[in-house]
Amino acid sequence: MQEDLLYDLWTPRSDPIAHTVKTDRLLASAILRSESGVELAVVPVPGRDQYHVGALIPADMNLTPEVAGPSSITVRDAHAHAAHQVSSSLLAEYHHAFWRLQLITLRDDLDWAHEAYEPGTVTDPPQHDLADAFARFADAAPHIISTVRASNAQLNPHQQAFLEDMDAVFGQPALPQEAATTPQKTSDPDPLAVWLIEGKDLVDLARSVSRPSGPRTALAPVRTAAALPSPPLQAAASLNRR
Repeated sequence: MQEDLLYDLWTPRSDPIAHTVKTDRLLASAILRSESGVELAVVPVPGRDQYHVGALIPADMNLTPEVAGPSSITVRDAHAHAAHQVSSSLLAEYHHAFWRLQLITLRDDLDWAHEAYEPGTVTDPPQHDLADAFARFADAAPHIISTVRASNAQLNPHQQAFLEDMDAVFGQPALPQEAATTPQKTSDPDPLAVWLIEGKDLVDLARSVSRPSGPRTALAPVRTAAALPSPPLQAAASLNRR
């Protein structure tokens, strides 16, 4: 229902799209979804030939007050400039906010792992919750490494060497669960141990670099059309995406 859409929005509560959804009766709206999982709500501005476009909360992500959602934008119907606004403004803010949210989640995973498992208490294969936390890191690490490298940050030789070492361990993004459970060769570093010992250093380095540029994070951009589609004339019941 319309109230569900309000709570699905990933924007400040004072944002124009949140205000419209909260105070006006919506006769039409639309949800744009990309293959990468990005979801945007398109809401008509009452009495105007305009639409608010705002982001929805990313699936399977825990929000935190440290990261504010991207502000919505207001565009005109059926205008090619609208797609450019969505891509260059809204999605740029979305990816930056998601990047920060992802790093905080990975940092919290490591804080939890260090508190929950003292040295010598990790089993082989590791406990399921520990393996799940490691898998999240191993899946995100290649994107983090590439984003740090692509940033404008001036890395010192130690940081550059550190990235090379982390890339050697986590540069293949495909099999984080197997990396946690497959025995390692004697000469190879144990990815799980590297994560526990040095994972936070990678997260801290990523948080210290300059703003990432768009889709170099784990998300790809929404493939926008030449113009925003007019929202379908379904009633507010179609707004409930869950």
